[in-house]
Amino acid sequence: MRIIQVSDTHLSASHEHFSQNNLAVTQWLSAQQADLIVHTGDLGMDCAGTLDDLHFAADWIAGFAAEMVCVPGNHDVGDRVEIKPSQPLNDARLAQWRDVIGPDYWSLDKGGWRMIGLDAMLFDTGHPAEQQQMDWLETTISTRLPVAVFLHKPLFIERQEEGPRGYWTVPPEPRRRLLSLLDQANVKLIASGHLHIHRERAFGVTTHVWGPAASFVCGESQEDLGGVRQLGVMEHLFEGDSVTSRFIRPDGLEDLLIDPVQHEIYPRSEANEAAK
Repeated sequence: MRIIQVSDTHLSASHEHFSQNNLAVTQWLSAQQADLIVHTGDLGMDCAGTLDDLHFAADWIAGFAAEMVCVPGNHDVGDRVEIKPSQPLNDARLAQWRDVIGPDYWSLDKGGWRMIGLDAMLFDTGHPAEQQQMDWLETTISTRLPVAVFLHKPLFIERQEEGPRGYWTVPPEPRRRLLSLLDQANVKLIASGHLHIHRERAFGVTTHVWGPAASFVCGESQEDLGGVRQLGVMEHLFEGDSVTSRFIRPDGLEDLLIDPVQHEIYPRSEANEAAK
């Protein structure tokens, strides 16, 4: 079974800064014979702020013959209020995502595996859906099937027990609760996006994949988070109860920086919000 992970496309109905990269990835994905495409968030440039981007992204998804499932990112449904006060996750943004794109968390049994998509943006928000997702996961993770988990924000950068990393990862307390649940199952893969880098590390039987972006990379606006700042996608090959992951760089991608146009795309200075 072959699953393609694409992340951080930042599709936009109004900005064309990264449209050539979007086109290159779209053409490559369309030519693949994938059993499933999983998008790990930041589907749109500003879906949390404008319905135009959300509908533009929905039309993009509809153009593929292969099945695509998505989990939302911070630019899709907002974030914790202390991280993104200009666009906090709330009922309205969740409802928009669910109405236009689909469920923000889901499970799918395919090829003898259980695929689980999590809404990382719910963690540590106190929103009622946060506990609902955890209750759902407690039931969903009870399976003898090997498991692959997909979410937008990674659980950590270097260590499972590390402290808060602000904008970049799931906070420590929900991370602890989540890992406690995942430890009850045969989780072989945890794949995320958000950092706009590519990196892979194994912790026990679980491989963590920090998936690359498909739109732009970050320059001085981003601290050193390890990994490689290079655009691409991930291919996950599932055979039996094993999974092998491979970085692929479609033809036509250019490692464009967000920094020169960040003030135009995100005028509320998200870089300053991220530093909080």
